[in-house]
Amino acid sequence: MRYAALSETGKVRVRNEDSYCADGHVFIVADGMGGHRAGEVASATAIEEFVRFEENNGEIPPLERIRGGIQAANLALMRMAGDDPELEGMGTTFTMVLVEGDLYLGHVGDSRAYIWRKGALRPLTRDHSLVQRMVSEGYISPGEARVHPQRNIILRALGVSGELEVDLDIVDTAPGDRLLLCSDGLSGFVEDAELEAIVSLASEPEECCRRLVDAALERGGIDNITVIVIDLEDESERGGGAGPVAKRTWWRKLSGRVEEDRM
Repeated sequence: MRYAALSETGKVRVRNEDSYCADGHVFIVADGMGGHRAGEVASATAIEEFVRFEENNGEIPPLERIRGGIQAANLALMRMAGDDPELEGMGTTFTMVLVEGDLYLGHVGDSRAYIWRKGALRPLTRDHSLVQRMVSEGYISPGEARVHPQRNIILRALGVSGELEVDLDIVDTAPGDRLLLCSDGLSGFVEDAELEAIVSLASEPEECCRRLVDAALERGGIDNITVIVIDLEDESERGGGAGPVAKRTWWRKLSGRVEEDRM
């Protein structure tokens, strides 16, 4: 596979509270929330705790391992908030895929995963948000949800409750598919039709990430923006043999921008 990741603070926020991991095996986007610096602590810690669990429990089936890792991250955040008043109220979304033969999906919150195939982009996740519930129940339209004053209310997040429900799935994939993981700094401001156009036209993951982030910045860039793009290739197209070993990279703040992990 080939992949790239890009994260930017945006034009309005002072700090980037998004974190990500992209290493060829685990791909995660986490969008932190909370006062002071709690949001960035929450998102980075959740990824660290998940990866620690993943590395120490390889014998567990993938979906059970995802659930266990997310639950471990959730409990770690709750313990930290209980021990430090400055971290009280922190939480994070957590949307991820685990590549292990098949692709396994885990999801909590309103960051998103999409799959693109033969020109069509479709969501793999459903937002755990108040406005999504209102859309599902027919009270408002998807267009109204984008501008609704309560659009930032999340119904599920890590660090909020010891009883955490995690959406799990096995993703049906084929060579040529492209996966997109993103925080709501992208999906909340760029319509799915435009996301589809960008994902369809960009030839390389790096280019796709840059175009997606630029589109969010053009819409005002009022939130942190994080994207991961993963291309699934036919083994025959790679000339045989395994590709280079990818490095694991956590979020890094570089003049308000995080840009790493390309293969």
